[in-house]
Amino acid sequence: MRKKEVMRLTNKNTKITKELKIKELLKSREVEVRRDAVYSLKKLKDKALTVNLLIQCFQDIDWRVRKSATDILIGIKDLSVIKKLIDTLYSENANTRNSAIEVLTAFGSDAIDSLTDGFKAANPDVKKFIIDIIGNIRDARVTQFLLKEIFDKANDDNVKAAAIEHLSKIKSKDVVDNLLSVLKGDDLFLCYYAINALGKIGDDRSISALISALPRKELRKPAIKALGQIAGNVSLSSITPFLKDESKGVCEETIVAIENFHINGLPEEVIVTEIKKSAGDDALNILLPFADSHKKEVKKAAILLLCLLKEKSAISAILEISSEMEPQKNIIRALVYIGKAIPDALMPYLSSGDVYQRRILCDVAGRTGLPVFFKPLVKMLKDKDSHSRAKAAQALSIIGNIEAAKYIKTLLSDEYEDIQESAIAAMAVLKDGVDISELIGLLSDKNPVLRRSSAKLLGLIGEKKAVEPLGVALKDSDLRVRNAVIDAIGAIDGKEVLKYLLLALTDEHFDVRRSAAIAISRMKTKKAFEALLLLLRDTDVWVRATAVKGLGQTKHNTAVKHLIAALNDKSGIVRNAAIEALAGFREKRVKNALLLLLKDKDPEIRSTTVNSLAVFEGVAKDLLPVLKDKDWAVRKQVVDVLGKFFRDESSSYLQEAADTDSDPEVRKAAERYFSV
Repeated sequence: MRKKEVMRLTNKNTKITKELKIKELLKSREVEVRRDAVYSLKKLKDKALTVNLLIQCFQDIDWRVRKSATDILIGIKDLSVIKKLIDTLYSENANTRNSAIEVLTAFGSDAIDSLTDGFKAANPDVKKFIIDIIGNIRDARVTQFLLKEIFDKANDDNVKAAAIEHLSKIKSKDVVDNLLSVLKGDDLFLCYYAINALGKIGDDRSISALISALPRKELRKPAIKALGQIAGNVSLSSITPFLKDESKGVCEETIVAIENFHINGLPEEVIVTEIKKSAGDDALNILLPFADSHKKEVKKAAILLLCLLKEKSAISAILEISSEMEPQKNIIRALVYIGKAIPDALMPYLSSGDVYQRRILCDVAGRTGLPVFFKPLVKMLKDKDSHSRAKAAQALSIIGNIEAAKYIKTLLSDEYEDIQESAIAAMAVLKDGVDISELIGLLSDKNPVLRRSSAKLLGLIGEKKAVEPLGVALKDSDLRVRNAVIDAIGAIDGKEVLKYLLLALTDEHFDVRRSAAIAISRMKTKKAFEALLLLLRDTDVWVRATAVKGLGQTKHNTAVKHLIAALNDKSGIVRNAAIEALAGFREKRVKNALLLLLKDKDPEIRSTTVNSLAVFEGVAKDLLPVLKDKDWAVRKQVVDVLGKFFRDESSSYLQEAADTDSDPEVRKAAERYFSV
């Protein structure tokens, strides 16, 4: 249908003009036909007609057509276009207004002067639209404009409120001072918005004024919320008395605000003291009803505060909440707090039927650091849930009793690799409780999993006596074991280490040779350097790339000629590695070698080269021609380099890219740097 319609309306013999053809296509029932017609508008020579038709497309019932029109208009950044779009804000069609707002916002700083001019004569609704547009533009002029409008008596309160909302995103002294001035006024409506903005900004200088607003019933809830958002230590005592407020809404806001102080890191003891000062023996009775609130944030906050008050019934509730979502840090802290005070209250939950509760309690038990949890955690090492086993091992390592090592050892051959890794990490912490001779003996165990785990653990411990036995294990029949052995040898500091790593370079499997290359690259010796040079001729791409990276890390000038030679490797992976490595050598020969690659056939090579050239002084002039590269990703990389390192000298070119580049991502990147 789509093809037939387009052919019918674009037949060479038709006498209607191109403009009429496009207008006709824009009325098609087919969405894709209308979209094609929108893109055809770019070919019209009459710019004014193009703009008018694109704006008409804002009324299209399909969002895809409207989006196509906005994308094209964003690329036509012109004063006349901006003025037409401002006129469009008066439209009664919501789609039309929203599309105009999107384009004007995308124009950014270029639209500010016209928007502020249009604001003067606009009606309240359009003024609010303009406030919303300007408020989303990053420009120094925005702050002063918004501040001016909140004090203009001619403005509608909704316009002022919108300006205040946008000021909440600007954290400056000037903004805070002006919002505090609003708060001193008599307009409760604007005071409400000012308080919300001050809470979002989070400046401690607001605390005193917010506390002063608490006696005003109409402002009490937002003031409590704002104080909770700022969570300044001195203000907690000002809001805890409202736990006994006659308004349920105020009580709820107070509970959530107090939790915010906890989230912000205020010690549990301080919070508990202030709650008891204000609520006394009634604290539990006040909080318990809110623990059943239908409002999730109120319920969670109330339960957490009950935990801090060491209310045992709150433990199951807070664990239930944590089972439903990833437990937040402050919930774990609360459980640790109650666990340190009354550890027996947590014990039953270590054998809970809920797997998530067992996992959480393992974390909590470990963080308490209390020996009383040693035996329950040892028992948890046999839990049917793999994550619980891993967390138990970690918790035991935190408690630090080296006797735990012999129990954790069983997990070295666990069926799941992540549990094996947890056991290895835990035993490394408890290394004084590890029998090294036994561990070395496991290198020849029948189970390859156990051989691998013991090798990794020996490496983490850094046991020098293990180097020779690990060297023997380089002949292991299992590839994963050999890789673990290489990693372990490379992690141990000893004279014999390099000898075994060089031996591993003869392994038949590329992965072992690559692991050996990584380990050798960390060694700053002549023999290690020579070994890396040999690996540049390896048959495997990844081994060669690893050797190239290792040579770069040596920072030795003699590596440069070999890295430049690697630029001619047949593999793009190796070439990219060489380009990245050469960025560490700021020599003229390196710069010249990299400049030649700006014309390489591979766009990824060109892009990597642009990034590596960023470290050289005066390279901006060499990168400017690459702004015309046929690949958008390369052009964006040039924009990023020029914007980050050479913005002053490249500003006119960044502006041109923002205005004319064919790709929206490149234009967006250029606009970001130009408007900073």
